[in-house]
Amino acid sequence: MSKTADFIRSRKGASLLLAGATLVSSIFISSNLSAVKVIDGEKTKTVVSTRSATPVEIIHQAGFALSDNDAYSITSIDTVKAIKIFRTFDLTVVDGGESKTISAVDGTVEQALVNAGVSLPDEDDVINVSLDSEAEENMTVKIDRVKYVTDTVTKTVKYKTVTKNDSTLASGKTKVSVAGVNGSKKVTTVKKYVNGKLVDTKKTEKVTKKAVDEVVLKGTKKASSSKKSSNTGSKASVDTGSKTITVNGRTISYKKVLTGSGTAYTASAGARTSTGKVAREGLVAVNPKIIPYGTRLYITTTDGSWTYGYAVAADTGGALRSGSALVDLYYSSESKCRQFGRRQVKVYILD
Repeated sequence: MSKTADFIRSRKGASLLLAGATLVSSIFISSNLSAVKVIDGEKTKTVVSTRSATPVEIIHQAGFALSDNDAYSITSIDTVKAIKIFRTFDLTVVDGGESKTISAVDGTVEQALVNAGVSLPDEDDVINVSLDSEAEENMTVKIDRVKYVTDTVTKTVKYKTVTKNDSTLASGKTKVSVAGVNGSKKVTTVKKYVNGKLVDTKKTEKVTKKAVDEVVLKGTKKASSSKKSSNTGSKASVDTGSKTITVNGRTISYKKVLTGSGTAYTASAGARTSTGKVAREGLVAVNPKIIPYGTRLYITTTDGSWTYGYAVAADTGGALRSGSALVDLYYSSESKCRQFGRRQVKVYILD
């Protein structure tokens, strides 16, 4: 032990001991340090830093400063650790007509919009740059917000009236051979709004039900020489032949039969006739000078194509008094009236 102590106290021993300590210290220090590249745009600086140093500390060590909105990423270049700084910059976003400035870092336009809380455009919207393009300082991104509003309504297509001459019908007479039926169509309106303002309106129509033209036959046949009763009006004739008719297998008697023009009418619910009765089917309008009120009747068309049936004379009107019609048949709806139109009828006077 004394020899060891003497060796350490000697100049040679002390030198060896110092060299060993220095070697151990160097090994420890080198194992705790590393080289790091710091990249700021076009500038690059390599620093040696302890492994426990944070990226921000290393950036500051390299002589670079970070603002609040700047960002960085850590990677490696040629096996050397590298820290890349991303500097924030401003760009303008005109969204739906309203302009504002947002901050962005290196990346796409889409990333910049998302980071700034700007809604991405949908399939109808229009944007002036690609979402995949790189965001750049002083860039202006314009988004026009487009909205389409569609409204569809159903409208009535009114039927047309076509008049045709008929040589089998007496001159001055008319007859509805085909009742008119209204059609329908769907009208679709599409309104285009850009940034909340109406810029275009388009309408399209689609017929869902075709209208049926009403065909009215106009008589051209010259009047015959047969005599007409003077007490039945200019539009009615009297048949004084057989005094019975068969209805549904039953024979009924009548006093006389009048032939003339028959029309149809309707009225609002609760409406009353000239005799004070509430209008209903089975009550008909007449000229009371020809057919007294309260007279029971049986009515059918002259060609047998339409039967009104039993009725009571209970109402009148201008057309009846003028003689342009013999009888006006009450129906509960306009559609029934249109179906009947104007026809030649036989009015059997039952009592």
